[in-house]
Amino acid sequence: MRYVKTLNIWNSIVLDNILSGAIRLQRGQWLRCGISGKRCRYVGHSILTIDVVHWQGDGSTTYRKFMKRINCMNLNHTLVPNHENKS
Repeated sequence: MRYVKTLNIWNSIVLDNILSGAIRLQRGQWLRCGISGKRCRYVGHSILTIDVVHWQGDGSTTYRKFMKRINCMNLNHTLVPNHENKS
């Protein structure tokens, strides 16, 4: 599976498509809450909730928080690369 362009999860159509499975996201996918501002990283989702790690001021801190969240949630994962590309 490939990463997709940064999606706005406050867009109700995008949100519904993620929750229904029409849009499948890879752990680590960049998302955005709204149309501007810093991006967040996708951790996972349940029936009603999308779990993300928000920007922590710099890429390396955000990545560490993201990996800590995955470890705390005991998610089965492979190492997710620290993608710093701007979308």
